Amino acid sequence: MQADQHPFTQTSDWTVEWFQKLYLNPSLNESEGQDLTMDVVYTWVNGSDPRLLAIKEKYQNQSPFFQAFWAADESRWGKLWNTNQTSTTSTDDQTTNRFRDMNELKYSVRSVSNYFSHSLFNRIHILTTAVDENLQEVQVPSWLDLELSGDRVRMVPHGAIFDNSSNLPSFNSLAIESQMHHIPGLTDIFLYLNDDVFLGRETSASDIWTPLYGFVFHMEPTLLVPPTLLPPPLTNTLSIGEWNSLQYSNYLLSRQFGARSRSYLAHVPHVLCTPMLKEIQHIWSEEFSQTSSHRFRGEGRAEDIQVSFFMAHYVMERLRETQLSSFWNYRLDFNLDGVLDWTERRKFLERMQRWNEGQARLAEVLNSAQGHDSASGFNDALQGYETHLARLGLPRSGSSEYKLSGLDGYPFMTQADVFELIQSLDGATIPSFSTNSQKTPYQPHVPVDRRLCYFNIDHCLGPQFSDKTIPYLNKTISSQIFEDLAFTKFQCGDCLLHMLRQSSSPTSSTKSSSTSSAGLGGEILPLNTQSLAFREVIADLHKYNFVIADSPYSFIQLQEPQEAKNKLDHIQSREYIEAFFCINDNVGENPTKVDQIRGIFADFLETRFPIPSPWEM
Repeated sequence: MQADQHPFTQTSDWTVEWFQKLYLNPSLNESEGQDLTMDVVYTWVNGSDPRLLAIKEKYQNQSPFFQAFWAADESRWGKLWNTNQTSTTSTDDQTTNRFRDMNELKYSVRSVSNYFSHSLFNRIHILTTAVDENLQEVQVPSWLDLELSGDRVRMVPHGAIFDNSSNLPSFNSLAIESQMHHIPGLTDIFLYLNDDVFLGRETSASDIWTPLYGFVFHMEPTLLVPPTLLPPPLTNTLSIGEWNSLQYSNYLLSRQFGARSRSYLAHVPHVLCTPMLKEIQHIWSEEFSQTSSHRFRGEGRAEDIQVSFFMAHYVMERLRETQLSSFWNYRLDFNLDGVLDWTERRKFLERMQRWNEGQARLAEVLNSAQGHDSASGFNDALQGYETHLARLGLPRSGSSEYKLSGLDGYPFMTQADVFELIQSLDGATIPSFSTNSQKTPYQPHVPVDRRLCYFNIDHCLGPQFSDKTIPYLNKTISSQIFEDLAFTKFQCGDCLLHMLRQSSSPTSSTKSSSTSSAGLGGEILPLNTQSLAFREVIADLHKYNFVIADSPYSFIQLQEPQEAKNKLDHIQSREYIEAFFCINDNVGENPTKVDQIRGIFADFLETRFPIPSPWEM
């Protein structure tokens, strides 16, 4: 299937009905999912190749970043010894493990060959670097038979994907990742793996992307990336870690969507999307250009975009924005005249007051249950998801369990504080929330109807919205109020979206799982199903749809021989459990340890993946 024919770019009648009602027509059959294919993309380098080492050394000598490191290093050692000696510290001591080849790619490809659904698999693209002065001859893994692999495995030189060839050769994986959506012939949806990431069980479309539920993201919800830039290290160092790029990425996202901490992306294969990355690059073109120009990690104050993290949270934010803006523009403004009159505002204010009171009563119900049933609630968009996937010929592989759909609200909305009893205007005692109404984020395993939020009307909407002496709020004022509650005061937008997908009655916590969901047609979508606005909202829902999923996976670092063996033995013992695992080379440069761990790792890989891929010599 060609990229421009991918179902990612298509909506159909059943797609419209799905978003309207979360209903799948029983007449649909498995043929709907038969044309779905995906590519696999690797970034790879053989850092032991003498030709590469020579080219790398040449460009290190030209790099101001490395020159500053060497100058600081010599100064530091000179002060310690009070002599003219220079440091014995090696540049490669701090970076060799990023480039060292322990034959991981061979076995990662075996894992893809063994476990990636054959009906889904299209081809493998291996991004590689040139190793000659003219940047023409590329590295090829010694075990790969290119003639045998035909068009199924492609070696793609960096020169084929970089917008600016003067940035080559590049030794910065983040720079290379920022360009990989330019691979010729790449499918719309693709699976990205570093060469130290492995599939451990059957992987199918339901673990990556489906037209029903969108992207499948695996997060570490308790590991949060701050929205601020990480300050440069106090001493010049080459060991720049991933958090510099993560915080820079969240800093950019926060300027666009609100300054919140965002969840870390798990060390598993990452779903990426060619049109989505092109869209992101169009918005942040200067930042992508800067990232691709950083030949070595750490250059440019280490301000590199981390593409997988960036795309996942961009998708999450755009789905949230699509739903909120659709309600604000086409449902709150009921007569669609572009202004918010007092009648429209009053109805909304009354509704939010009822919502707050209902949430307080729900809090009382949940508190009285003392959390015993906190994990047995109701997620509208995921009801019957296994049956729905199977009907389209996209059954679960068993490697991922869906926890929360973006169609049910922002997955990491913040929790409401405890409620208190207050006196209402008519003298009745009713529960309400304290004014300090936000704290830590909910986790995806907490069902949406077990989540509480308080919509602080004055804080979220400002004084003009509630002022009945103002008959109309024009489009400019309305838009500013929306921008504030959606992004600046993002907790307000989270709560509004949560309210739109839930009932204000505390009885919502007792919904039966057999209840048909109203979908987004009841509260969010434009009412005129023939309008351009309706079609545009449906298209964006389809494009930015996602679920948060859980999978059994491991991330381990190889440092000490015996510890490495114990960790690898543990993964081997979970052969039928582990869906994914990442094994990170963090050995350092001790030759004895490197040789010992190389042998231990080789034994594990051959035991775990004994069946050669069809493309090996």
